[in-house]
Amino acid sequence: MNLVEVVAVTHRGRERTHNEDTVAVAGFQSSALEGRPVRLTVDTVRPVTCLVADGLGGHAQGERASRLAAAVVTDAAPGFHDADAVTAAVHAANDAIYAEMAHTPRWAGMGSTVVLLVLAGAEAICVNVGDSRCYLHRDDVLVQLSADDSPPPAAGSAAATSVLTQTLGGRSAPAAVAPHVHRTEVRDGDRFLLCSDGLSAVVPADRIEAELSKAGNGTAAAEALLRAALDAGGPDNISIAVVDLP
Repeated sequence: MNLVEVVAVTHRGRERTHNEDTVAVAGFQSSALEGRPVRLTVDTVRPVTCLVADGLGGHAQGERASRLAAAVVTDAAPGFHDADAVTAAVHAANDAIYAEMAHTPRWAGMGSTVVLLVLAGAEAICVNVGDSRCYLHRDDVLVQLSADDSPPPAAGSAAATSVLTQTLGGRSAPAAVAPHVHRTEVRDGDRFLLCSDGLSAVVPADRIEAELSKAGNGTAAAEALLRAALDAGGPDNISIAVVDLP
């Protein structure tokens, strides 16, 4: 594995007036592009980091929190040779958000989810806090690698909840986080998907799996998934990163 192809897109959705998501890929960062996929080919001579951060809707400065989290993690990314380094950067992002709150009290409560995929040699490292997700699509089968920080549905209900049990920031006083870590060996032909819940909360996993199986390249996959989320109403910001190994 010498090169990976990443296609990223972010959109404010049909109901939100602005975009609080941030997508970062190997130093590229955006929270503004409305439905225009960006394609990057990245050399794997150093660890390749892809990230989606979802600012907490309705909280003060959610977009600021997601961008700060992405910036802190991106700055540390060249050193992501193991899972400990990745989780240390996530802890640093959490500290940075609380430091911003302390500096500007009117931003109290700002917060963000984060999900990272790091390709380091023959290993993929997935780390997340919150409910933004990372999936592996291999041999036409979709597997979720991240773990949602949300309570299970109430008894007798299949509906997902919007409550999060941990985020970066998001509380009035500093609180530690316990990032979820999943490591897996990569194979030629693997496809990874990172997304905010603007996709996963409205498009069922079997539909995501089908679209990833049908799409011949990352651009087609990202466009199909974005269209599916918008067709489902697009109630939230939507961010997608499709990572293809040759």
